[in-house]
Amino acid sequence: MMLEDARQRLVEAGYRIKKEERLGNKTGTRLRLDRGAVVNVFDNGNYSCEGKNYDAVEALLDRSTG
Repeated sequence: MMLEDARQRLVEAGYRIKKEERLGNKTGTRLRLDRGAVVNVFDNGNYSCEGKNYDAVEALLDRSTG
């Protein structure tokens, strides 16, 4: 999943992106969401979810790519 796809899907699902920043190792972008979840979207198309309430976000993105 590319960064723009992740942004679009999250916003359409009602999430607000509080902060967007480049990862320290320059391999992707971190999206911090208003409900506590963090989504790391890597330049190679992979992503990972972590933080508070990340389960719902991960399920949303998994459905989108499956």
